[in-house]
Amino acid sequence: MAQQRIGTIEWGTLQFGPGSRYHVTAIEGLDDLPDIRSDDMERPGQHGDYTGPDYTGPRVIQLGLGLRADSPDELRELVLALRAATQPQRQPDALRLVDQGTLVYGKVRRRSIPYDAENLWRTGTAALELYCADPHLYGLDEKSATTTAYSPATGRTYPLVRPRAYGAAGQSGRLSATNSGDAPAYPVLRVDGPVANPSIEQTNTGASITIDATLGDGEYLLIDTRTRAVLYMGTSPRRSWLRSGAMWPVLQPGVNEFAYRGSALPGSPGQQSLLTVTWRDTSL
Repeated sequence: MAQQRIGTIEWGTLQFGPGSRYHVTAIEGLDDLPDIRSDDMERPGQHGDYTGPDYTGPRVIQLGLGLRADSPDELRELVLALRAATQPQRQPDALRLVDQGTLVYGKVRRRSIPYDAENLWRTGTAALELYCADPHLYGLDEKSATTTAYSPATGRTYPLVRPRAYGAAGQSGRLSATNSGDAPAYPVLRVDGPVANPSIEQTNTGASITIDATLGDGEYLLIDTRTRAVLYMGTSPRRSWLRSGAMWPVLQPGVNEFAYRGSALPGSPGQQSLLTVTWRDTSL
């Protein structure tokens, strides 16, 4: 159930909020709309502008903390722990709002821990500013759905013998992925062999991608729709396997439908290829 109170926040190994020594006194920028990066142009000789799509800039979150200790030495330990956890970063880390079921990825760009001689005994304050190059708010829980591939029936076996042998009926590979946020989400697609020329279609939008390659039993391909990386066994780039004309699937808010097709490999009876779609609810 949605709740307004911030509750517990996790940053690395530190925990802020109820039950911790770091009380959350304020938070700004979480529910705000980041600055808009517009694509507007003046209308020469006319009133108004030509307007294009709006995109958001980065999100900036400001977090106020109250430090509560039992002694000056313990207060110093809290300060040092906070300082160690808010060093300059190479890559964004997750700020997890546990009770609100939300996470953002950011870097600490500013930190203020003032020295207050009048309250030195066991209390203090701190302020953090996080720069989130990716402004999206993500669901805390990662979701996934899996289906087997649709394979056409193998048909008759020739030359005809008696009794006549027929291939197994085709299997339909379909799955639903619900994005409960209010902004498009970029899923990660995993294709597990054995399969030849797997094809993934998002039927509610018409987006589709086809891989011109064969994956054997135990082999898999990861497809990141945000970065558009195609990685064999999760590490080796194979973008060249992607058939030209691809339209990358993006999960719109609500229910999204996928169809997965592929050709079975000779000598792999009963082995089914899998498509796994992984995503997080996404909002702005």
